[in-house]
Amino acid sequence: MTPLSTARPVRTADGRPLAWSRLSILLHWLVVVLIVVQSVAADSMEALFDATYEGGPLSGLDRALGWTHIVCGSAILAAMAARLADRLLVGRPPHDAGDPALAVRLARVTHALLYALLLAMPVLGLLAWITGEEAFADLHTLLWTPLLVLVALHVAGALAQQFWFRTDALRRMARLRR
Repeated sequence: MTPLSTARPVRTADGRPLAWSRLSILLHWLVVVLIVVQSVAADSMEALFDATYEGGPLSGLDRALGWTHIVCGSAILAAMAARLADRLLVGRPPHDAGDPALAVRLARVTHALLYALLLAMPVLGLLAWITGEEAFADLHTLLWTPLLVLVALHVAGALAQQFWFRTDALRRMARLRR
């Protein structure tokens, strides 16, 4: 049994956690999977929306995938709200001391924009579905490309952390055990 005096602290001197919470890691990867599902079901959602609000035929597959899009979008909204709450209440681990200031700033901006889009897009999608307003649907769809750009930037940053800066940031987000 390890004495408490030699146990590894779970927080930094300024109170930040040394690692991402298990909840944050699980929600991160859940959102990744849900975004992939959303991309597959997007055309069917458009067909379901048009059939519902403008009338017309709808295949069983489009109906099923359209509803999958609604459910997964709602799950993204819930997951991102929980992730934001976890980040605000528990905190995030500090960036590695050797990270260039520009990389840290870029990471902060990218994360803020990802959180904003991953909260705004499901809200807009739900508003479109509930109200039948095409303007909400159009804005929801318009945000897809910026989301993909931010996701690509996020992935590039994670790979740069791993292979260029040689930090363990990617490993810390990929493992659930501390």
